[in-house]
Amino acid sequence: MLRFLSKRRGRSSSASKSQRSTATSAKPNKQQIQCKVVLLDGTDLTIDLPKKALANELYEQVFYSLDLIEKDYFGLQFMDVNHVKHWVDPTKQIKKQVKIGPPYTLHLKVKFYSSEPNNLREELTRYQFFLQLKQDILTSRLECPYQVTVELSAYVLQSELGDYDPELHTPAFVSEFRFVPNQTEELEVDVVETFKTLKGQTPAQAELNYLNKAKWLEMYGVDMHTVLVSNKSLQVSHPFPHSAVLSR
Repeated sequence: MLRFLSKRRGRSSSASKSQRSTATSAKPNKQQIQCKVVLLDGTDLTIDLPKKALANELYEQVFYSLDLIEKDYFGLQFMDVNHVKHWVDPTKQIKKQVKIGPPYTLHLKVKFYSSEPNNLREELTRYQFFLQLKQDILTSRLECPYQVTVELSAYVLQSELGDYDPELHTPAFVSEFRFVPNQTEELEVDVVETFKTLKGQTPAQAELNYLNKAKWLEMYGVDMHTVLVSNKSLQVSHPFPHSAVLSR
């Protein structure tokens, strides 16, 4: 289990520590810019680049740090001064796109959702999808029925804790995990009962089962944007594909 988790951390942990120590000990270099990339597991990666660097250089360093091979599914996102989210164009300079900084804060996100998670070749890719969907559900971006929430939450526990242990995995212990915004004790009890039935599944199996369940949710792969209706001069929420749901 520890070996498995170590593999998933990739190079990001050691690289981030190294870069942070360099940033604090050395004087600011006017020929460089500092980027802070928030990863899907909630940790962040600090990367220094030449001032006129194209965003593609940042993308490559992030993917290298995470050992991600299936890069096309992912993108870096930033928020402008009006709190509108944008995807970073890899062909343009970072400074010409991201106006808030330094440091320039960006978020790694799944940009293209796979219609068939089974077709994702790399376990690390599936793990990033798993993290993204957990985040989508927790932030109410992706809503799901009660029973599906119970099943998905049980897969989360199986992935993170391994097999159910009655001495450790009580409803009170499970309450420390956040699955949905308005989490109830009833939900936590039902999650534990379902968690008991998943014995024997490895973290990778539990995560793949999670993805195969989540892909059927109505809003899977759909991003909500606020758009301006010119003839009415008001803002409304309108669904657009999250760039796309890819079939391979």
